Amino acid sequence: MSSIQHIPSASSNPDQQQIDLKIKEVKSLQEELQHLNTSIPEAVAEYQKAISPIADKIKLLQKEKLIALDIYVHEIKFSKRELEIVDSYMTAEIEQWLYEHGTDEELSDLFITYAHTTFEEHLAYTSTHKGDFDFEDNKEDTSEESDRANHKKKSAAERKKEQEKIEQDQHRKKSIRAIYIDLIKAFHPDTEQDPIKKLEKEEISKKITEAYGNNDLYTLLNLETQFLEQQSNRLNGMKAETAKSYLAMLDNQIKELKESIRTIIKTHDKLFVEMCKPNAKPDKYLRKVKKELQEGVQILSQQIMILQHVDPSIKSDLLFEMERQIGRRN
Repeated sequence: MSSIQHIPSASSNPDQQQIDLKIKEVKSLQEELQHLNTSIPEAVAEYQKAISPIADKIKLLQKEKLIALDIYVHEIKFSKRELEIVDSYMTAEIEQWLYEHGTDEELSDLFITYAHTTFEEHLAYTSTHKGDFDFEDNKEDTSEESDRANHKKKSAAERKKEQEKIEQDQHRKKSIRAIYIDLIKAFHPDTEQDPIKKLEKEEISKKITEAYGNNDLYTLLNLETQFLEQQSNRLNGMKAETAKSYLAMLDNQIKELKESIRTIIKTHDKLFVEMCKPNAKPDKYLRKVKKELQEGVQILSQQIMILQHVDPSIKSDLLFEMERQIGRRN
């Protein structure tokens, strides 16, 4: 897209000044969006490459700790009241692990031991009863409840990614349709009597329809900007209503671009702040995260080693920590 050649001046008419300024804002927002669409995926890839090996190790250590706890509980004598605490703690911890990382046969079997039900039955039950305040949800049929239960079997990261994609797709479709309707109304050839202008509108209408058919929001926005930029040079011969409609379209485009930028930043808020913003220090941030995770690895390793000694003297401290964790969840 060519840069704007005309600068608003005192001699420009007010409508042209507004259109010029709004086109500049649109171009600035488009550049920002394009930068985010490039820099954030790069940051995500860099983060995953640096962090994934340690995160995978923590995942395995968390599982190993749960298995070590199970062995400890079966080796040491616990009262009935103490076993109730253990059941609550182990149920919650295993549920969280399966919820975040997906199915695991060994931990699924362990879940039955402490929850006294299968993980699938537990999910179906919580899914059915979570809507006590939502009467519409309670009217859904069994197949829909089953779908929700199956959805919960996926890891937290997978569910979050799917939900983000759904929201982005919905926003994209809504944006595309809204912009298409505004553009096609303004540039429909039947609204033009002049043969040359009618032909011009036919060409732009074809491009608009093609972009809409391809669900191509970015092209649609660019078409709108390019055409409006051309028209801003002809405002002296335009009707006030036409200029007004162009301003309205530019306002809509600015709104859509800002919303797209907000969505991307919100989805990757932490990475944006630490790795993509001007003056960000991604290397320093990654070192900090890796250090924190490595400390977590050391703590888990020590806890597993202590549990494997099956020392009865740590039982009271263990129960205290279990009750503390249960209290934090409630």
